[in-house]
Amino acid sequence: MHKFKYLTFCLSLLWSLGVKAQTATFNELVWSDEFEANGALNPAWWSYDLGTGDNGWGNRELQSYTNQLANVRQAGGKLVIEAIKQNGNWTSGRVKTQGKFKFTYGRVEWKAKLAPGVGTWPALWTLGESISTKGWPACGEIDVMEYIDRLPGKVQAALHTPSSFGNTQNIGSTQVPDATTAYHIYAAEWSPTEIKFFVDNTLYYTYAPAVKDARTWPFTEDQFLIMNIAVGGNMGSEPSLETNGQKNGVDPNLTSTRMEIEYVRVYQTFKELALTGPTLVSPSAQNVTFKASQLANATYTWTLPEGATIVSGQNTSEVVINWGRKSGTVRVQMQHNGQTYTKSLEVKTKMVPSGSSFLIEGFSPIPSSFLQTSGGTFQLSQAIDALRINYNITTPNNLPAVVYELESPLDMTGYPVLQASIKTLNKSKTVALRIDLLDATGKITGGNQVFTLSPIIDDGEYYTYHFNYANAFGTGTGQVDPASISKIRLLINYGLFGSPGQDSLWLDSFSVLPAMPTTPNRASHAAATTAASGITVTWQDNATNEQSFKILKSAQSNGTYQEIASVAANTRTFTDPAGTRETFYKIQAVNAAGTASFSNIATVAGVISGLPVDDALARQVQVFPNPASSKFFLSFPAGTKVKAIRLFGLNGQEVPALVSSLTGKSTIEVTPSTLLPDGLYLCQIQTEKAMLFKRLLIQK
Repeated sequence: MHKFKYLTFCLSLLWSLGVKAQTATFNELVWSDEFEANGALNPAWWSYDLGTGDNGWGNRELQSYTNQLANVRQAGGKLVIEAIKQNGNWTSGRVKTQGKFKFTYGRVEWKAKLAPGVGTWPALWTLGESISTKGWPACGEIDVMEYIDRLPGKVQAALHTPSSFGNTQNIGSTQVPDATTAYHIYAAEWSPTEIKFFVDNTLYYTYAPAVKDARTWPFTEDQFLIMNIAVGGNMGSEPSLETNGQKNGVDPNLTSTRMEIEYVRVYQTFKELALTGPTLVSPSAQNVTFKASQLANATYTWTLPEGATIVSGQNTSEVVINWGRKSGTVRVQMQHNGQTYTKSLEVKTKMVPSGSSFLIEGFSPIPSSFLQTSGGTFQLSQAIDALRINYNITTPNNLPAVVYELESPLDMTGYPVLQASIKTLNKSKTVALRIDLLDATGKITGGNQVFTLSPIIDDGEYYTYHFNYANAFGTGTGQVDPASISKIRLLINYGLFGSPGQDSLWLDSFSVLPAMPTTPNRASHAAATTAASGITVTWQDNATNEQSFKILKSAQSNGTYQEIASVAANTRTFTDPAGTRETFYKIQAVNAAGTASFSNIATVAGVISGLPVDDALARQVQVFPNPASSKFFLSFPAGTKVKAIRLFGLNGQEVPALVSSLTGKSTIEVTPSTLLPDGLYLCQIQTEKAMLFKRLLIQK
């Protein structure tokens, strides 16, 4: 960045100079372009006027404006505007910030070397943003610098208002003998009472009409910036070279001329410390920029979250940071003229998924501060390692919902599949569910592509639902940003599909996957009845891609299940000739990609658990570390008598593990016998009186 400094004068009369001192202090740099890139201008800030305009842009000018690099380009740390004559025709450049940057009151300054050549007319100026509604000159025009090389060394400033425009009387000039060979700073300071014009911080003209109204002072609203080189025209043309009554008086030997601009800057009066930068970053993001109000002679101290480091800019108003992996606060402290100012910005780190499955939320414990409800009566509570939702819906059209706000926004760009593990008994027979995603700006998925959880699996066991949002984010201005998903909305008994009712749901987890799973969905609603030749087991087939079903049974609901048979795909019944009323059954769908998780337990006796589940005790048991890379520990309240600990994958398969001594221990070590893939696992703990379940995330 270029170094700069300018003086602020006291509010008094400088009789020796015969001019008034500055009446406003413009000490904060609010916008600038330093032209440090190469090639075209930044399209976020600049656009182009093109063509010849009406009557040569109203001045009978000769040039045609283009957006070609030959006429307008950044090169060598400068903006080059070049007028070129080819085949007797002139092209040039005129760029503006209209609709992109505007300001009311302040100091605007250009550091520029002007274009030489008799017949040329370079200008640096501002124009009222209201030109599109009020027209010219009602919008007001401030010509900060105009140069006509037929009058060598004469630089002028001019104001165009309804009271004086075109050949305006509101004009001032000064001599800059080397204007076309050296860089000078051309500036205007615009306050509510006057507009002052400077060359190299020397004041040479002030416009301050005694009566300020719409005719003399249309300078109460935003202005935008313009830079251009005109050729010929009412002002630029040299009369002695004109022909046929045209304003075409240009040096016949001139074929090109250029104006070079080192920077343009806008300053305003400092009011309060500002801090800008992204509020959402990726983990370990590189070269992230944060900017504070820039004041001359101010000192800056930056404080960053853990893991973030400053690459450049320490002790300045602008820092470039390499981010860490955690969300946190970026804070800047500025000291200026004996005063200390502080500003903070909360920055969240995106969750960027990895592995074959990425857990967003396991609801253990319940993230209460990140849950909101609306449209009905809801009671949220902890149930083992899940969120229990009791609800009473009276008006489905109110879109009853539980909304989970992610602690950090989620990047689903490469993981468009949402996986939700939910269970219900659907006693009311009214349960209707849908899941929507919201991005950081509040845009929500919807339209023709929605995640409707249908059919509802209501066998009292967790069922895993999947939906691929890749085609549900939309396109164009209404597109949901998959890189910043911030909320998950679970609609319950909603809209036209909903019915009034009260019931319960259990929400076990939200995860994302890179693609839809290829393993089959689990069978559900397994039931056992007595038959003449044994026990007949039936179930609901929820897959279209299974190749067979395994039938497994055990003498205890929480015992080891052994496979007793395999039946063909799409089969929904099996009779076990050796079964009894006390036998427990599970069904498991199978295909070449793997096995589904177990179905619910079926038994004629109707008992699905040999021991009661103790939710209160489960909440007191701690798993650490969690996530774990392999080995983990369980800590228990004093006096808890543990009889067995077993580890299962989500597909129901038991994982062999070495468990340290259970006798009299409040902390027990569990070491899987093999290296486990990343994912979610369930730890089953049998005490003397109850059965407990704890969730474990393996993540290396």
